[in-house]
This record gives sequence, structure tokens and C-alpha cells, in this order.
Amino acid sequence: MKRAAVREIKGSFGRYFAILAIIALGVGFFSGVRITTPAMVRTVDTFLNDKNFYDYQLISTIGWDEEDAEFFRNQSNVRYAEGSRSLDVIYTYSGGKEGVLKTHSLPENINGIKLAEGRMPQSPDECIIDADMSYRPFLGRKIYVSKENTDNTSESLLYDEFTIVGSAYSSQYIHFERGTTSIGNGSVSGFVYLMPEAFETEYYSELFVRFEHDYEIYSDEYVEYMRERSDKWETLVQERADVRFEEVLSSAEEELATGRSELEKSRIDGQTELDNAKQQLDSALQQLSEQKSQLEQIKAVMPQEYEAGMAQYEAAYKDYEKGLADYEVSLGEFNSKLAEAEKELSDAEKQLKKLNQPNTYVLDRNTNIGYACFENDSEIVGQVAKVFPIFFILVAALVCMTTMSRMVEEQRTKIGVFKALGYSEGPIMGRFMFYSGSASLLGCVMGYAIGTFVFPKVIWMTYKLMYIPLEMEYMFDYKLAVLVTAASLLCSFGTTWISCRYELSETAAGLMRPKAPKAGKRVLLERIPFIWNRLKFLHKVSIRNIFRYKKRLFMMILGISGCTALLLTGFGLKDSIAGFAELQYGEIITADATMVFRSSEDGKMPESLKTKLDECTQEYILLHENSWDLLYGERVKSINLEAPENFENMQSFMSFHDENGSAVDAPALNEAIISNSIRERYDVEMGDEITLRDENMRQLHLKVTGVFENHVNNLVYVIPETLEQQLSEPVAFNGAFINFADDADGKLMSAQISKDRNVMSLMLVNDIKERMSSMMSSLNYIVILIIVCAAGLAFIVIYNLTNINITERIREIATIKVLGFSRREASAYVLRENLALTAIGALVGLGLGVLLHSFVMSQIVIDLVSFRVRILPLSFMYSIALTFIFNLVVNIFMELKLERINMAESLKSVD
Repeated sequence: MKRAAVREIKGSFGRYFAILAIIALGVGFFSGVRITTPAMVRTVDTFLNDKNFYDYQLISTIGWDEEDAEFFRNQSNVRYAEGSRSLDVIYTYSGGKEGVLKTHSLPENINGIKLAEGRMPQSPDECIIDADMSYRPFLGRKIYVSKENTDNTSESLLYDEFTIVGSAYSSQYIHFERGTTSIGNGSVSGFVYLMPEAFETEYYSELFVRFEHDYEIYSDEYVEYMRERSDKWETLVQERADVRFEEVLSSAEEELATGRSELEKSRIDGQTELDNAKQQLDSALQQLSEQKSQLEQIKAVMPQEYEAGMAQYEAAYKDYEKGLADYEVSLGEFNSKLAEAEKELSDAEKQLKKLNQPNTYVLDRNTNIGYACFENDSEIVGQVAKVFPIFFILVAALVCMTTMSRMVEEQRTKIGVFKALGYSEGPIMGRFMFYSGSASLLGCVMGYAIGTFVFPKVIWMTYKLMYIPLEMEYMFDYKLAVLVTAASLLCSFGTTWISCRYELSETAAGLMRPKAPKAGKRVLLERIPFIWNRLKFLHKVSIRNIFRYKKRLFMMILGISGCTALLLTGFGLKDSIAGFAELQYGEIITADATMVFRSSEDGKMPESLKTKLDECTQEYILLHENSWDLLYGERVKSINLEAPENFENMQSFMSFHDENGSAVDAPALNEAIISNSIRERYDVEMGDEITLRDENMRQLHLKVTGVFENHVNNLVYVIPETLEQQLSEPVAFNGAFINFADDADGKLMSAQISKDRNVMSLMLVNDIKERMSSMMSSLNYIVILIIVCAAGLAFIVIYNLTNINITERIREIATIKVLGFSRREASAYVLRENLALTAIGALVGLGLGVLLHSFVMSQIVIDLVSFRVRILPLSFMYSIALTFIFNLVVNIFMELKLERINMAESLKSVD
């Protein structure tokens, strides 16, 4: 039986390969898509675990010291507890460019970094810079602490310039977002790491804690592990901060008392010295008075001695006057220093009285933007995996069933002979099981190996746009391997058993007799004489043949429709993703350029920059823009908060409309309008109140009154009066939308404006559009992957069904060839059925493709980007055209098989 099965494989390798290929394609697609999310998570998890990414970030409003770090280090299940210094600093680099860089002290054990190039710092005036930063300076160049720093941030550093000796990726910044800041333009351009010796501050701005565990990120075990420690650590951190507060308060009071005592001592000592000096001066003045009286007495008697004495007197008097002047200066300085010292002590005492109990914050990993975003983004592929492989699984089952049914029917006589020779049903069925099972097993092995290797790597190439470029790890999931193997064998064995069961139930004599041909039936079209009577005879034959074999008809339509649906989905992804930049920067943002500048002390635009804009632009509008965190549940999300100077004038620069095109009204006091991405992703509806928080823990509470269409960044718009009222400070305008004259050269004008020292950045909207389109071009890899899989599906289905169709109609084809049909006529007689079924399948596939594309787009949630779900008319044409091209290519191969049919031998068959 085994030898017979092997001979059968060699004799019908095309049929065998069809089963193998469809199983390989289905398993490869299913396992590849299913393994991608775990592989992505495993890759990032390995990196974060290797770098000991923190579990808790502990923040106190009075800072921490090494004793606090040691205290937390000694708690149970703590692997590491490490203090860190960080601050936001404006640096100048790369030919005068300025940007805010998050400045960190180099870590020892927690939140490690991965060196991309260069080396680690060896002296305090060396640094490592963000490897993903735009316009990153080259190694060996210097970055300079800007003189425009606010909040005295630069005073916390011991050096004004640092030499770049390396670039790195940080476990704290796996996402391209770098956070928010209250200085500069409100956004962080990148990070920089310095040696701890470069910081002047002695205390830590934050403490990081890593527990003793190896749970995978986002796993239920990890979530439960952290939940068990949440309440305990919030209490623990607050208690420790209170202890530090008492220590700081006691130390400050001691220092004040010491200062007061030293001031009193200095006052007494200084006053004593001044009094002694005054007594000496008074004594000298008295002696001078006596000397002058004596000289007056001898003036008339001894004129020469008088003159000499008066000369001495005058010299001595000048010395007295000089001493008196010095005394008065010293007295003034003494009183001034006393008053200054008294004021400092008094201010310190006032500040000490105002000192409140410290606020503490125990922040887990979900407050890290990169960590939180990756959890959502990695699930996109997992959601898509739930629907995409359905077509392949169904088609694989139907291909196996049709193939094995035809094979069993062809070998009825052999089965009858085997039964007549005494073989039981088991060995006979085992022969067919071996045929289909071996094809299925080989296809499963090939599909799993190729799918789990290719799919994750291709999809990961797209994710590298937003995350650090880690090397994707190959992941072998034995559970998935067992699942797909079992499913494949069940598919092949099950369809084989169904196909064999009926034939084996017959007697040996019945099996050795030819099976009666399947009776033809009237088709629906025959009931419409107006059409049916006008058809040619051969066309009527083709229509009857199409509907004669329902199983083949159903499988052909399903396979072709699946192919067309996948093609349409692929092209639709390209339409929705690649075209969003033109939509965003053509229909929504209509400004020519955007600018961020350094505002003056009163929060207005500097006069020099205002003059430049008046000369180089047609119109502009000022904005206050900054990055804030949107609080939703226990997590945060970075958004851009913008407040235009005058909302009525915004229509020339940005269109505020909803997804239906209706205008969105400007917000009133304490109200906000939000972009559609915020509503969709964070369940914010009209009338809801949202809470925003900045890095200084200040909060804004806003009522949502409108949702406008926007596809890049999460935007919240308010009026300036809202910020002034809730933050109790005037609004500083630091950004602008710009429109140039129609005949002006935008690049030339922007270059002229950028020369002003107050301009921090100026970008042409057209350049942003081109850059964004270029970034999204890597998504073409996924589109190509889908098209290739769709092509493979179409080839296998059409090839297999056409092969079966020809095989079961060999006598009929041989007959028409004997009757004189030419090669073209014989091919048309058989293959026009494929074209008709392809047309029906393509039409069905267009409807399925629209639904599939809509579902896939609902699962693709890329941070800071919101896509419009659309399929352009050209994509429908491409999908249909490619489907027919696949069909025509298969038909060309099938024509060769038709040509090789032996007419004499075929007429002997009993089909």
C-alpha cells in the first residue's frame, strides 16, 4: 500500500503539490500573523529586561538622597533601587539649532542604555546623545548650554559645554516621543546622558525601583504582581518622604539658628570694631584741636615754628578725614551687609514656614509613553490575525476535499480490486490518508518555518518607524506549531475520510463498475428564454458545466473572492495610509509654514521677529502651544495643547470640521475641542470633562464641546482665557501659523525669518507632507506581502480546480479534439469556465474586501496618526485586473496540459 501511495504521488504530483502549497500558504499566513505580536513583545521584553527597566518611578517634591535609595533597596523583593538626576535643558547644537534635551545622569543598574556608536563618557564634560534625535550632531562635536535657559536649569550643571562621545538608545525611550517640558517650545527634542559628576545638585530628582521578577511585559502575571504591591509602596514612599521632610526641616531650622547666631556674633564683633575705630578717630580729633590751640598761641611769637606746625597739623587732619571717610564707608557696608543677611534669614524663615508636607508620586511602567504605546500598537497585528487567515483555512479545507474526492472517484476500480483481494477498509483508506497527510504535513512544516520567519520581520520593519531599531528575535511557539499541525492534519485526514467513507461503503463489485455520470440540471438562466435562446451552444455547455459541480463552483468563488478581497484590502491600506499626509497637509492644515519661537518676558512676540514676519509674510497668527498629558484611567497620553490668539482668524490656516464636513465651533471659556483620534482611542465624547497635566503636576479641567477631523498628532484647542484663568498666569505665545504671498518663494522667505535669533524652528508644511509620506512608505512592505499571499492563493485555487476540471473531463476534451477543434477552440471550451467563475468570484470579493478593509483599518491604531478609511476607485480596478491576470497565467499553463492529452488513450477512459 505504501509503495502504491508513493507511486500515486509521483503520478499526480500536480495534485499533490496543490494540497501541499495551499496548506503551506494557509499555515504560513496564519502562524506568521499570529506569532508576530508575541515575537514583537518578546523582542522588546528581552531588551527591557536586559536593561533592567524600572517597575516604579518614585518622585517626591523635596527630592531624595542616597539614604532614601538605601532604604528602598533594603525592602523585600527589591533587586535594585537607584537614584537619578534629570532636568530639562535648552542646548545649542548643529550650526545654531536649539532644542530641549532631557538631561539624565548615567544609570548604573536600572534603565540601562544601548550604545549605538562611540563610547561611554570618561570625564564629566563628555556626554552621550539620543541616537534617534533629528539633526543629531556628529560624534566629537559639542553641545552648548543655551544662555536662554529658564528656571535656572543650567545652574544645576557644572559645565557649559559637553563633547559628544557616543549615541545610544535608552530603555526609557523605546518610542519616538520624548515627553513634555515647561521650557523652550514645550516639547523635548531628545535625551542626553552625563556622568553624575557633571551635576551640581546633590539630591536625586527621582528614584527607580526594580523588583526581583522575570515576568514578561504586559502579562497577566506581571499586572497581578504589581497590583499586589501598589498600596504598600504608596504608603511606604509617602512615609519615607515625610521622614526626609522632617530631616530637611530640622536641618534647615538648625542652619537658620546657626546663621542667626553667627549673624549676631558678626554684628557684635563688627560693631565693637567700628566703635573702637570711632573712639580712635574722636581721640585723634581732640589731639588735633589741642595741637591747633597751641599753635595759635605761638603764632605771633614764633612764626616759623607756627608754619611748620600748621603743615604737620594739616597733614594729620587730612589723615583724620580719610580715616573718618573710611569709617563711614565701613559703617555703611556693615549696615548694608547686616540688612542683607537679615533679609536672607527672614526670607528663609518665611520660606520655611511655607514649606508643606511633600507630595509623592509612585508611577508604574504605564506612565512611560513608549511602554504604554507599544502595548496598544503590538496588539494591532493580533487583532488582524483573527480574521485574515479565515480565507486560507476555508480554502485549504475545500481544496483538500475536492482533490481527494476526485482522486477517490478516479480510483474506484482500484479500491474495488483491493477489497476483492481481501484488504480491509483501514489499509485502503490509509493509502489515501498517507497521500493527503504527507502533503499536509510537509506543507505545514514549510509554511510554519517560512511564515514565522518572514511575517514578523516584514511587519517589524514598519514598527521601526516608531520604536527603537531592535533586531527581531525568532520565536518558536510549540503550542502554535502543535495547533497548526493538528489543524492541518485534521483538515487533510477529515476531508479524506469524508471522501473515502461513501466509496468504501459499496461492495467490491459495485466499485469495479463505472460510476454513472452526474446528471445535468437546468440552470436558472434557462428559465429566461430571452437570454438563453440567444447564447451560443458552447456557451450554454460552459454555463451548465459551471453549475453542474456545486462543490467546485463554491470553492472557486470562495478562493477567487478571497484573493480579490485580500488584494482590495492591500490596495485600500495603501490608499488610507499613504494618502493621509496629503489630506492632513492639504485639506486640514492649509497654512504654508509653522513656527516655534522664543517669546519675550511679557509673553509676546519679540519686536525683531515681528518686523521680520511683517516683511516676509502675507499673514500669520500667534499660538500658545505646549505638550501636556491626558489622564485617562490609570494611564497618561501625551497631547498637544494649542491656544490661538484669535480663533476667528484660524480659518485661513486650519480647517476645523468634523468627519462629515460640518464646521466645528470655537470653544468658550473652560471648554475645548479635540481631534477625532482622542475621541476614538480614549472614549472621550461630547460633553465629557477631560483632565490634562503638565510636568509640574498642574492640571487643566476642560469640557469637550467639539470634535474636529485631524490625522497627525493628538490635538486639544482652547482659548487663551481658559489657560489664564485656570493657571493664574498670563499666556505666553510661542508658536505661529504662517501664510506667504502667492508669488513668494516659501523657502527663501523661511530662510530669512529663521535668521532671527528668537526663531527656534520653522518648517514648511509641504516639507512636512513629503517627510510624512516618505515615513509611511515602509508600510508598502505589508501591502506587498498581502498581494503576494493573495496571488499565491489565486494561483493555487485556479490551478488545482482547472487541473481537476481537465482530469475529470479528459474523454470529453479528447472527443472535441477528435472532432477537429483547434487548440484555441479547445482551450476556450474548457478555460472560459475559469473566466466566468473568476468574474463571479471577483465581484463577490469586492464586497468582502470592503468589509475586510474596514475591519483591518479599525485595528490599525498608530500613535499620533489617525487614518481616514477609504478605497480609491483605481484600487478596485487594480484588484479585478490582477485577479484576471492570475487566472490568465494559470490558463496558459493549463493550455500546455490540454495539448498533451492523448486522444486515443483518453477515449478509452470510462469517465
